[in-house]
Amino acid sequence: MRINSLVDSCELEKDVAVLSPEESHHLARVLRVQEGQEIILFDGQGGVAEGLICAVSKTAVEVNVSRQWNVPRPAVEIDLILAVPKPDRWELVLQKAVELGATAIRPILTQHTEYKSNPKKQERWGKIVLNAAQQCEVRWLPKLHGLERLDAILPALAGYDLVLVGSLYEGAKPFRNVAMHGKAKIALLIGPEGDFSEKEVEALVEAGAIPVSFGDRILRTETAAIFGLSVLAYELL
Repeated sequence: MRINSLVDSCELEKDVAVLSPEESHHLARVLRVQEGQEIILFDGQGGVAEGLICAVSKTAVEVNVSRQWNVPRPAVEIDLILAVPKPDRWELVLQKAVELGATAIRPILTQHTEYKSNPKKQERWGKIVLNAAQQCEVRWLPKLHGLERLDAILPALAGYDLVLVGSLYEGAKPFRNVAMHGKAKIALLIGPEGDFSEKEVEALVEAGAIPVSFGDRILRTETAAIFGLSVLAYELL
């Protein structure tokens, strides 16, 4: 198994990189790494290095860096803006969004969202994103935004080249008929169980969003998010 570990950018430039106490503890106690084992280091901003573990302790794992390089920023930014579903479904979406190339994840509250804010759970979200990035060798860590209300993010939609909103309402355009190529920054909005309200869809359309349909079937929130990201990844990445 190839191990990937997040480090501060400055550590990649050193001959001997020292991992954080938290990451070192995970490597030493959970993965039980040994001296001489190969490891890949990355900073989440395109910096990558490879080397061999040269020292292992409870608080510090040290790595002899043999090579360092940079991975370009993704040519197309795909941001997922999703009404927070139930915890187990949300954690699945976080994992799959990272795997499918989302560059940012923005959890939102809508009229039909049933979610009570919990700081401890939100702290866990970041760890899920990091773990998925390590497992899938994602070199640019997606930005995980804090929880926001839908109306608060409407002004930010003007910064995208294309904004798509999954919709069950009449008039939604078939997803396959949307012109995606040539767009450098795309937002995909997915509503909660019960969908966005009509007023919310109207507000999104006024902000420049295009309502799209994913077919005849009604998809669960997490399925719609994964489906939409899969189509975008296939077409653009």
